[in-house]
Order: sequence, then structure tokens, then C-alpha cells
Amino acid sequence: MHQRNSCCFISQKENRIQNSETDTLSLLNKKSNLLTLKTLYIHGLDSHPVPEKLEILKNSGLDVVALHIDYRKENRVYEKLKSTVQKEKVEFIVGSSMGGLLAYWLAEDLGLPCLLFNPAMSYMDELMPHLPEINNRLCPARFVVIGARDESVNPPKNIHFFRSVERPNCHQRVVVCEWLAHQIDFNTFEEMVGWALKSFQNLK
Repeated sequence: MHQRNSCCFISQKENRIQNSETDTLSLLNKKSNLLTLKTLYIHGLDSHPVPEKLEILKNSGLDVVALHIDYRKENRVYEKLKSTVQKEKVEFIVGSSMGGLLAYWLAEDLGLPCLLFNPAMSYMDELMPHLPEINNRLCPARFVVIGARDESVNPPKNIHFFRSVERPNCHQRVVVCEWLAHQIDFNTFEEMVGWALKSFQNLK
């Protein structure tokens, strides 16, 4: 029961959430009234911090830190990101694709809430040698956006993964957008940022 209710499906045509979690509908398309949160944004493989997305995050009330990472050439990426989180006193992490996988691990490692867009969890086995072992999973709140038409990261496998890591001490919500492929358009990005921040605010 808990696993089903934690996963919402949004249809583009109906523009509503199709499960029992109807209160989430009122959270969409609304800007957060949160006090400024220091936020780390982690982009995906062969990408960069897109200015429009950074602007959306800033307009949502976030104080954003974003690094440009060459995943194919840089070593010790995780250590670099973890150091940034600690140095900048980051309170919230947003990650996309490969950055979503790293954001997931950082959030569990450091006890921070996170928002993940099409996280590349299917590549975790390949990255495990570069990630630290975590004995205690500490993430308090996790919001996951999965594109049903994602051509790069298998959507059913992502859904299965997040159902498998549910636990009582982490508030997890997964939204599956039926129209969304791997690339996150600006409108969806803005909508889901608003949803996650408003949801997080309601937990406090």
C-alpha cells in the first residue's frame, strides 16, 4: 500500500495526479514560500549547469551553487561535490541524470533532502567503486521525477529502485510524468521544483 501511494502518475492531457495523493495537486504550479535554502545543483553527463534552470531555482527561493563537471575526465567527483556541500553549508540538493545519482548518494551520506530528475540509478553498479560505503542512510526527504518516455534511463527500473529503498525515516515521493523524456523541459523543471519545495515545506 505504501509503495503504491508514494508513486504518482501525471498525464499531460489531464494535467492531474492520478492516485490517492490528491493533496499533491494543490502543490503544483505554486512557488514556494520557503526561506532561502542553500542548494547544490548537479548536472548530468556531457552537460553543464543550464542558466535557465539555475534561474528557475533562484526564482523559487534557492541560493544556488553549481559546478561544471567533466565526468569523463575528472577524478574524485564525489569527493569534490561532498567538499562543496560541506564548505558552502548546502541544505538541499538537486540533481539530474548522472547528477541525480550523485545527489541521491550525497543526500543519504550527509542527511540532506534532495530532488532528483531522471536519476541514472541503473548505472550505480558502474559508479560504486567511486562512491563511499554508507552504513547509515540519512536522507530525510527525497523527491523523484521520472519521465515515462526516458530513452536513456529505464523508467520501470528507476521506479523499482526507489520502491526498494523506501524506509520509514525518509519521506519519499516519486512522480512519473507520462509526457517526459530524458531531457527536462523548462516548464516541467519549474513545476516539479515548486512541487518538491512546497512538499518539503509542509513537512516542517
